[in-house]
Amino acid sequence: MFNIIHIIPVIVIVVISVIVVKIAAVALKLTGLDERTSIFQALSAFTGTGFTSREAELVLDDEIRRRIIMILMILGNAGLVSAVTALLFSFGKGGVQPILLNSGILIIILYIIYKIATHKKLTKFFTKKIEAGLEKRHPFRKRPVEEILRIAKDYGIAEVTIKENCQDLGKKLIESSFRQKDILILAIERTNTVIATPKASDTIQLNDTLICYGRLNSIEKII
Repeated sequence: MFNIIHIIPVIVIVVISVIVVKIAAVALKLTGLDERTSIFQALSAFTGTGFTSREAELVLDDEIRRRIIMILMILGNAGLVSAVTALLFSFGKGGVQPILLNSGILIIILYIIYKIATHKKLTKFFTKKIEAGLEKRHPFRKRPVEEILRIAKDYGIAEVTIKENCQDLGKKLIESSFRQKDILILAIERTNTVIATPKASDTIQLNDTLICYGRLNSIEKII
């Protein structure tokens, strides 16, 4: 005879798992990771799958992120064992008909949980609540790069493409008007390469694209 009580443990485990992953994703986001990466890392750690080498380095390089991931791994393993045990218990009652009924009800309920967990307005609401709670207990928020770049008024990032009439063509960075106006060259994009950390001795060449940070009106004057 069918009894919904048999699948309640499975539903409870799934709901708790969703909440744990959501809290962990928000916590990772507060350490400076972007939202998509935070969600992916939280799911990966909880399920034990999906890590890529580059994203794993983002986690390993930060002590707080490592702690969050370690907790997720432990809870994920415990949750998996509990879920399997609960499933065996719920599907082990009676014959074929109760198992089919249990499976059908469980699939419907899991789908409802999924829709609730992915609802944009609800997700936004719970994210704010979780962020507020975590920030009160753990002051580990890091500023995004975009926020840091806007700390100083009238400063920002701009691209400058070097043309034939550019006054700095052929000059070294240390000799250029960029250096004289306190404009920092973050990177140089060249035909088939990118100089990620330009040195003062690097020469500005024709058609180079300079990624600059400094006072925007100063960069505009040089252009």
